[in-house]
Amino acid sequence: MTPFVLAVDVATADVRVLAVDAGGRVLASASSPLPAPRRDRPGWSEQRSVHADTAERVLAVVTAQLGGAVRPEAVTVTATSGTVVPCSGRLAATGPALLYDDRRAEDPGSGVDTSLTLTAPALARVAWLQLHRPAERYAHAGDVVLARLAGCAVPTDTSTALKTGADPGTVSWPAHLLAAAGIVAAQLPELALPTRRAGTVGRSAAAATGIPEGTPLLLGMTDGCAGQVAAGAVLQGQRASVLGTTLVLKTVAPRPVTDPALGVYSHLSPDGAWWTGGASNAGAGVFRTTKGDLPARDEAAGRRGPAAALRYPVPQPGERFPFVSAAAGGPLRGEPRDAAEAHRAFLDGVAYVERLGFDVLARRGAQGRGPVRTVGGGANSTVWLRIRASVLGESMEVPAQPSSGFGAAVLAASASLHDGLGAAVDAMVRLARIVGPDPDQQPALASGYQSFVSALEQRGWLTTELFSRTPHPIEG
Repeated sequence: MTPFVLAVDVATADVRVLAVDAGGRVLASASSPLPAPRRDRPGWSEQRSVHADTAERVLAVVTAQLGGAVRPEAVTVTATSGTVVPCSGRLAATGPALLYDDRRAEDPGSGVDTSLTLTAPALARVAWLQLHRPAERYAHAGDVVLARLAGCAVPTDTSTALKTGADPGTVSWPAHLLAAAGIVAAQLPELALPTRRAGTVGRSAAAATGIPEGTPLLLGMTDGCAGQVAAGAVLQGQRASVLGTTLVLKTVAPRPVTDPALGVYSHLSPDGAWWTGGASNAGAGVFRTTKGDLPARDEAAGRRGPAAALRYPVPQPGERFPFVSAAAGGPLRGEPRDAAEAHRAFLDGVAYVERLGFDVLARRGAQGRGPVRTVGGGANSTVWLRIRASVLGESMEVPAQPSSGFGAAVLAASASLHDGLGAAVDAMVRLARIVGPDPDQQPALASGYQSFVSALEQRGWLTTELFSRTPHPIEG
């Protein structure tokens, strides 16, 4: 069989596995659902942590599709950023995971140092667990999967651990953040850079999955970064937009930029570049309770044209980028005249958040240029792509394999099948289509964007001072 890698994508809804060869051809794939998150208390969002069990089952399905007795060159894992899991010393889950959108640590009565909720929101969740559901150790969903495959505790990568406070420049856990969280470094995984070896597949996992014992396990990156790799946006100045349940934006910059007040952070890529961006709560998650045919709704919204009504498109109140506000969400101006305009208001709203995010990044020193590479479920809608392109004034470029799982496979291949990330992207990532702006829509959408930003400022969610102040890159 042609040399290939395996990538495990641990999302909120399911676990997916892809087998991909050096040319970017998907040889096999499978997925299995995860338990629905529990969000039965305001600000709470947790999920039964069966990520490792599910990943083993899906890996077994994929190896069976490949004919069994196959030997991948490497296995890697990507997972949703910001989700933390209470664990045993071997990084086996001992309780429910607190998901990326869990905000219980922000409650004034939680006992958590409020400074953490801005600077290291995932570490704030760890601090809440330490106070209310203490465990021997704490890790991320992807770490738990890798540990199961290795049969022992494994390191975590600096990308996955960024929102838990990791410093990618020094590859260390800052002591002052750990002190604020009330934990010590030994309670978190060791740190290493993305694509470094985390261990090898152990005997038990080999029997469960069909992957040979001793197969290398490589550290991945967050789903947002893996999505950026799938998009092929790894050169300086290139921009990526990952539109799934949430919206993750990245610009490749020469140096790191950070601004906790606006939710801006920087990941260090395997090739030494800095991927500056942020993760918004806006996205397709706003439609998760929508009944009916979404493609048909998109088509009706496309015929309707730009909405006069403005909405902030989050499924529940709260935003973390391109500004930080626990109250953000809901109507901003007017009432939709019908269902088509109501749907269009949300499509436009996500596009406005996308432009605002890129504007914020540019003002902070991460200036992008040219078309935007986009992946995620939102990239399947041509109507939405056209709206987004019209708001940004740039074409949207969609790769042939627009998934975080595929991006994780490219990352694994960059350290096993190819000589570095650039070579892997060149060999494996191909564009499927390009959607440009609609000149007829652009004037109304430009006006809508200005009204959108003004409405955010009027509510105090986005202050003029924060939005307009001079950039402050952090050297590193």
